[in-house]
Amino acid sequence: MTPDKPRIAVIGGTGDLGSGLAWQLLNAGYEVFIGSRSEEKATETARRLSERLPGAKVHAAGNAAAAEAADVVVMTVPFANHASTIESVKRQVQGKIFVDATVPLVPPKVMRVQLPPEGSAAKRAQQLLGESVRVVSAFQNIAAAHLQNAELSDVTCDVLVCGNDASARE
Repeated sequence: MTPDKPRIAVIGGTGDLGSGLAWQLLNAGYEVFIGSRSEEKATETARRLSERLPGAKVHAAGNAAAAEAADVVVMTVPFANHASTIESVKRQVQGKIFVDATVPLVPPKVMRVQLPPEGSAAKRAQQLLGESVRVVSAFQNIAAAHLQNAELSDVTCDVLVCGNDASARE
């Protein structure tokens, strides 16, 4: 681990996409905070990840505490929980980079994106969080199973990253 890498919170880090991203980040040497509405689930996910990668700096916390501890926050929750999760971490993410991996899929039509009135989940996140948060949209095009099962060197796809702030996109 190098000291110049930001600490990253994965909000919704107990789900398939969140735990897959956390695994890849840990494997790349980042310190990761697994956030969840259930600290028990966060603890179990962190335990599994640390068993898989001994020596990794992985921590478990509630969503707000994970967001508070991190420099960059990645949110990987279903669209149905998008707004409420954002509200639960709004204070803790002020001044930070907030990466939204949400895809607006709304049951029963989960095979087709249903854009919110704002135009995208990331635009909605920006609106809810305010201008002091640098919102980036990323990771929607990577399969969770691919992230969970691959070693970092095996992930050979492009990641689409969108946002208004060039340094946050980087």
